[in-house]
Amino acid sequence: MAGGKLDSRQKMINMMYLVFIAMLALNISKEVLATLGLINSDIAAATQDLVADSNEKYTLFSNNANNEYYRIAAQSTPEIQIIADEYFNYIDTLKQRLMNTSETGYKMAREDKKTGEIDSIIDYQTMDKSQYLDELFFTGDQYSENGQEFVDRFSSFPAKLQTVLDVFVAADLEKDPPSEDDPDGQYIDFDFSFLGELSKRFAYTEMVLNRDGKYQPYLNYHFEGFPLIASLSKLTKIQSDIRFIENKILEYIISVINEHEGGISANTYQTLLESSKSSFYTGDLVDASVVMGKKDSNFIPSRVELFLNDQRMVKGKDFTIAGGGVQLNKRFGAPGSYKLTGKLFFERNKIEQSVDVAQIISVIDKPNDAVISADQMKVVYRGLPNDLSISIPGIPNNKLKVRAENGVVRKKGTKFEAIPDGNKVGESMRIFVSGEINGTTINAPGQDFRIKPLPPALGSVDLGSSFDKFENGKSIPGAFLDAGIIAAKFPDDFDYNLNVVVTNFSMSVGNRSSVRVDSNRISNNNLLVSYINNLSSGDMVFIFDIEAKVKTGNIELDGIKVTDFRLIIE
Repeated sequence: MAGGKLDSRQKMINMMYLVFIAMLALNISKEVLATLGLINSDIAAATQDLVADSNEKYTLFSNNANNEYYRIAAQSTPEIQIIADEYFNYIDTLKQRLMNTSETGYKMAREDKKTGEIDSIIDYQTMDKSQYLDELFFTGDQYSENGQEFVDRFSSFPAKLQTVLDVFVAADLEKDPPSEDDPDGQYIDFDFSFLGELSKRFAYTEMVLNRDGKYQPYLNYHFEGFPLIASLSKLTKIQSDIRFIENKILEYIISVINEHEGGISANTYQTLLESSKSSFYTGDLVDASVVMGKKDSNFIPSRVELFLNDQRMVKGKDFTIAGGGVQLNKRFGAPGSYKLTGKLFFERNKIEQSVDVAQIISVIDKPNDAVISADQMKVVYRGLPNDLSISIPGIPNNKLKVRAENGVVRKKGTKFEAIPDGNKVGESMRIFVSGEINGTTINAPGQDFRIKPLPPALGSVDLGSSFDKFENGKSIPGAFLDAGIIAAKFPDDFDYNLNVVVTNFSMSVGNRSSVRVDSNRISNNNLLVSYINNLSSGDMVFIFDIEAKVKTGNIELDGIKVTDFRLIIE
């Protein structure tokens, strides 16, 4: 057909093929956008694990600030945290600006076809534009002020960390200077040369060679013209790299401290407590002895025989060998005393030797978890102060610390109130509880409470104590209808006794057009009253589009759903 004149039929066929191909390309594009969105979410979730691990390390340094081996780390690592947090939060703010380019924040409602429950998800398939980031980062052919700031922060991040680490190393050398007798000092000094390899994640050159063999400015190469979700994913990857490098630095510092704490080879001398029993109660005489012990991290037994109450323990199931010792992985279903016996075998000069194991493990009902109860059975309602009973056995209520994600928890007398964020319906509010007992901080694992929307309130016409309320399908005296108040209440099986106030509604009377009333009183609209005065027995009125609010304490919730209802004139 090449070179020939196309008739109308062939032109139509060609057009249909073009439309078909365009539809395929569009579908593939949506799938790619959705995939990038899922990858972005996975990276963000994994990054939170790094954040949690790093926070535990920062806490370790802070708690041991008076320990000579941790002192310098406790002084320097907060600077690392400040640098990492500041850059991470800058990227987070930038991501929020991107998300806010949509009126809905690129969120969409999703209904579960089986349960009817509605939640909110990010609609990654609509994040296909590049205009906003292009306008934010570029002015014509040049970087904008925001674009230059992004480049400056990205390229300077490793150097900022290196500056802190240089001060760290200098302080460590000053604490432990080399001497003629000991050129390396008593302890092996820190070496952060590995940061150079990690910093490749933030490698920066002003010009980047693209796939066409041409050079482009760094920002143009990485962000200009890319779909919004692609840019968002790149920013999330930068946040992940920030937390990765931060975590690796902290991990290295801890490993060096652990290896050389005590200053004798790679072994650590520490104080141990020897006693006739493993636990004591109030009023008991504590007959324990403080002795010196040495833990050799290089020690690995050639084989292990362990028994718990004369029952053989299984390696890999009941215990593992790690960190120069035998780590138990055993859960006890009941309190009591358990005898741990057996032998650890090792070779010295090709001769097998053994060390006897004879320990008593005392298991008691130790307060290692928080007791959190909610009347709604792991459910909290959006925006409301949901009553919680929180306790850790053995810890006074006023010594508890409670925090939450996706909401706040506040003290209310001897109890607590959980107030979930109003825009987190369908998600979970995680509540964390900690407390201190006998100098030990107990951090209870977080517990999740599903955030539910308030149920729809039931609409009615309230004619006062003489006539009560008239709900959907009821007959009502027409002569008194115009004196009614549009009311609403939550179903009887709802756990909260809340006062619902209707703010406006619409009513249609018989076959007449509907009338909107900006209050809860029918009599406030003269036109509506005139319609009602002309009603006959058997006529119907329909009340709909009811808007209401709920006020409890100093919290007021708008947008309360109220059911539509019909009434029949007697």
